[in-house]
Amino acid sequence: MSVNVAYQIQVPVTEIEDAARCNLYVEVAADHLLFGILDNNKREFIALQYVNLDKYNAFNHCKELIYHNEWLARSYNKVTVVYYFPESILVPGEEYDENLNKPSIDLIYGDLNKGEILTDKLPGWNVCNVYRVPVALHQLLGAHFPKGHFYHAYTMVLRRKTQVAGKTEGDEASLVFYPNKLLFALFRDGELQVMQTFEYETAEDVTWHLLNACRQFDADCEQIILRVSGLLDDHSSVYSELQKYFLNIELDERPADFKYNEAFNEYPLHFFTALFNTALCE
Repeated sequence: MSVNVAYQIQVPVTEIEDAARCNLYVEVAADHLLFGILDNNKREFIALQYVNLDKYNAFNHCKELIYHNEWLARSYNKVTVVYYFPESILVPGEEYDENLNKPSIDLIYGDLNKGEILTDKLPGWNVCNVYRVPVALHQLLGAHFPKGHFYHAYTMVLRRKTQVAGKTEGDEASLVFYPNKLLFALFRDGELQVMQTFEYETAEDVTWHLLNACRQFDADCEQIILRVSGLLDDHSSVYSELQKYFLNIELDERPADFKYNEAFNEYPLHFFTALFNTALCE
């Protein structure tokens, strides 16, 4: 099976004498696998790889990567896996009942997909993130990374939001772009209003979703701040389309808490910030 590597940054694997001094951060979705490696001694990210998974054989493609990628085969000081699957419910803390996890997911997303139901608790937000991931995938990653820590992408967005902003006034949205997919979170005065994933094919699809969300939540397009990160070129048609309707767009930057191998400079500063942020808010 061919490996469709979209982005790759790395030093030669032989230059790492002891992987036990490094942390591995992995993001897994239905259509991609992304991982980055942090050298703890230097506080420096030294490697990153983003692979587009075969849409018709994603699990086996992912399995092949997990077992045969020379970076993923090593033993690390810490392994953190972030799932990015859209089947997620943010349940208010006082309403959370573990016995309702599966019925709630099945009610909202259907019961055709027989997945593993996981929960991330976010006491700072007084919510529990209940989400579903493919059973075989969770078993694969759990067996390969027996000491791994597992979270959902929405959980990491909220944790990072707490770190960098606290309670801010007005409306702002976090946008994390992937090819044909957008993670969207809307905040008002620091309180979460909605978080969901939009799929898109055209630039107009993106603005339609965002304008619709703003209309539903009475957010002013001229006032709301869009904080943009992920795989979005600021010279792309999508970015140009955003500028037509939104006056306050800010491109995220990779956190200054870390150093980065000079090869990272080949890419815009906002490209992989979600992965770097994971290292700050486990």
